[in-house]
Amino acid sequence: MQTLDLSGESKKSDGRIKSLLWPTVDNAWDVDYLGQQGFWICLIIALLSAALLLVIAFEIATPEARNRVLLLAGLTFFVYVVGGMGVRETSWPAALSVFVLYAVNQLGSGRPPGVIPIIIGGVLLSNVRATFLASRWKPPAEGEDRPMRFNETLRDKLVDQLPPRLWPILRIPFFIASIVMLVFILYFAAIRPAVPAVSDDDNVTPSTTLTVDPPSDSH
Repeated sequence: MQTLDLSGESKKSDGRIKSLLWPTVDNAWDVDYLGQQGFWICLIIALLSAALLLVIAFEIATPEARNRVLLLAGLTFFVYVVGGMGVRETSWPAALSVFVLYAVNQLGSGRPPGVIPIIIGGVLLSNVRATFLASRWKPPAEGEDRPMRFNETLRDKLVDQLPPRLWPILRIPFFIASIVMLVFILYFAAIRPAVPAVSDDDNVTPSTTLTVDPPSDSH
């Protein structure tokens, strides 16, 4: 009997680190926790990515180029936030889209990704696995006890109420925007000028040679 959350099955199976890197799905609490975790991951990436693109945009002098980057910033924020809503609703294609876009963006940046982007990419890949497992989980019995979705605080409204309301409406626009964003990323990667390799000879400071002509024989 599962009353007042007293049974073991009413709690998530893994700790925070394992849930983040290699989660398991054994009950409805695991599904709920992994959905919330994936939502917050996507939201944080949306805020950081959009903020970085805004900073880059306002450093660009050309209006046309600046507007393209601003458009990409808005598109990035929309895709990652709505993708997080899809993850909250156990949509593994949404989780996969977010991972692919992030990975392509890092690989197309023209430089090797650092430690932090690699860690974020690994977390997003784990997020794809977690969402896929959550989407396939079925309750062992009809009417099994499930965690409640609250509607009291701003956090509750953001993570518990908005995704089930907006994801069915924004699902198709999300996948269309994901394709457009992928095209943008590939376009910027194509027009990004290649950084020429600097050889050792290029680092040598040119010296000034003074040539002295021998005196001419006037006699």
